[in-house]
Amino acid sequence: MRKFYAKTIFIFLAFLILKSQVLAFQIPANDTRQTAFQLPLGPNGNYFSKEGQFNANGASGDGTYYSRWGSRASRSVWFKFKAPASDKIIITVEGQESYIQLALVNSKDEELASNAFGYPVKSDQLLFTGLREGEEYFIVVDNPIEGKPIGQFTLKFQNYLMTTCTQPYVLALDANGKGSVKMSDLLSEDCYWPCAGVECSRELTKSNFSCNDLGENYVTIKGVGANGTTYYGTTLVKVVDNIPPTIAVRNIRANITNGEFVKVDPKNVILWRCGKIDSSPSPNPVPGAGEAQFFQERPCAKDNCGIALFELSKTTFTCDDLGENEVTARVVDKSGNEATTKVIITIYDLTAPVAKAKDATVYLAADGLAKADANLMDDGSTAGCAGYDVSLNKSIFDYNDLGKNEVAFIVKDDRGNLASTMVNITVEDTLKPVIVSQPAKMYLDKNGKLEVRDAKALAKLCSDAVIVVRENWVGFEPDGSREDEFFQMFSKQEGCTKDNAQISEFWTEPREFTSANLGENEVDLFVSDMSGNYTSTKAKLTILPFDASCKKELWAVKSGDWNDPNIWSNKENGEAIGVVPCESSTVNIKGQKVNFVIEGEVAVKTVNLLEGSDPTELYIQVGSLKVKEAISEKGNVTLKQSEIGKLEVIKK
Repeated sequence: MRKFYAKTIFIFLAFLILKSQVLAFQIPANDTRQTAFQLPLGPNGNYFSKEGQFNANGASGDGTYYSRWGSRASRSVWFKFKAPASDKIIITVEGQESYIQLALVNSKDEELASNAFGYPVKSDQLLFTGLREGEEYFIVVDNPIEGKPIGQFTLKFQNYLMTTCTQPYVLALDANGKGSVKMSDLLSEDCYWPCAGVECSRELTKSNFSCNDLGENYVTIKGVGANGTTYYGTTLVKVVDNIPPTIAVRNIRANITNGEFVKVDPKNVILWRCGKIDSSPSPNPVPGAGEAQFFQERPCAKDNCGIALFELSKTTFTCDDLGENEVTARVVDKSGNEATTKVIITIYDLTAPVAKAKDATVYLAADGLAKADANLMDDGSTAGCAGYDVSLNKSIFDYNDLGKNEVAFIVKDDRGNLASTMVNITVEDTLKPVIVSQPAKMYLDKNGKLEVRDAKALAKLCSDAVIVVRENWVGFEPDGSREDEFFQMFSKQEGCTKDNAQISEFWTEPREFTSANLGENEVDLFVSDMSGNYTSTKAKLTILPFDASCKKELWAVKSGDWNDPNIWSNKENGEAIGVVPCESSTVNIKGQKVNFVIEGEVAVKTVNLLEGSDPTELYIQVGSLKVKEAISEKGNVTLKQSEIGKLEVIKK
């Protein structure tokens, strides 16, 4: 019963919490155009709401998309007002950081102005000129769904009045980029605006200005009357800077290094890093007061509001400008004030060789080599007035270089100066392998099937057909070395299978055979090289039955699967005899890779892994291998098993 009451109380509290949240986000009263909040404009046509007076939480979307809003309208609240006598109004919305959108529309729902930031801001503002006095207008505040909602916000409506009381005031900044205004600067002495009487107090929202305020600044004048009523008015302060900058320069030397031109950065000529560079005793120290110090300033171009533009009358110089050039240096500040002076720029030609080359494609010849010609790859290299020679840091290629090779193209002028650039030399092989077949025999497995995965035995190979990776020679600089000092040449052996590069695959068609194919079969033998070139011919393949007898000693003479009878012989380096290891077999693996993939369990007597000229590996992938006596690992060999492979050694 207690549990029942506790559960009931929990549900009731949860309901109250949910209900309170719903009540907290009620739809604002000014959610639509029809329910727009009427702005009670004061005597001066201004309205300043209380801080956080309005709220967009719970506002609904009206589907209105103004030009600056894109398609993001979602939560709109509305305000309306009748235009006062004014030549400009300023509307400001301030809230928490969000994607605020603000629009001004007339009674016909025609957009007059809008603004929308693509990033979160804390305030948004519209300035507009040209309202008709007495006509009704609407302000729309919209808060898109993405990001934080604006929630509570403050609305300010300021009416900029041009009256006899106030006119635009021009404030000139001083040498430090500072300036200030007083109430008397903005209002005439006999002015009763925005309030009158000796008990009327006035204050400015902003009185101090700096270079960041250059241009028009709308300043609000707040007046508090004798009855405590607050009035607002807006006037204009135009901040200007009439002080020109100072300029300091230095003569420089510029070098043409590309054989065509040199560009001079104005900041390398005009001195713009200011600061103190030295201190020394005052020439007339005061007796008894110690030795005074004064500081020497580095000459530089400077301005009270900062320099906006550094420029030279000429910045690009060619070989026609060698020697001294008189140039005008000019600095301009943010207000357009400027200063100029003359400077000497001396141009020298120190052109080094410039290497320009184009990519090339070369082809392996019958001897397996390809040569690139540097002269054919020159694409407009220059070396000033001097002549030049070109070369490559590698120009001879073999099958190890098939594909793209990044090579240095080198230009050397008559003075011994060097320049280089990287080019791509693509090595291709389009010659097909030469193929000569020979008879071979293969065995069916214990299931009476054979899949020919490697048909190398059907090809009569030349002694140099299997090509190893040669030593990777580098730095043939220059290309004067004899080719045969670095590359072994192919033999002229005939009547056998070979390729100018490297043979990559042997296969037959068909590939699969059964007991129905016992005896001699004529098949198509294919040989392909590393580039995909291939040749085919006819070959004789004799299919022999699986030998189920148990051999005491077996050697892996090829890499392959444990259950393949074509990889096991009864002697080292012998021919396959069509059997697989059994319970009494001693298995020897040397220089071969054997994969154990068997459903179920296989037992053998002993396994010996012996280091060979090629890697030795036994990989238990699938199934269970049970070794009755021992596994021997001699030298650099690999024995591994997968997560589903199992190896068990049973010792006597």
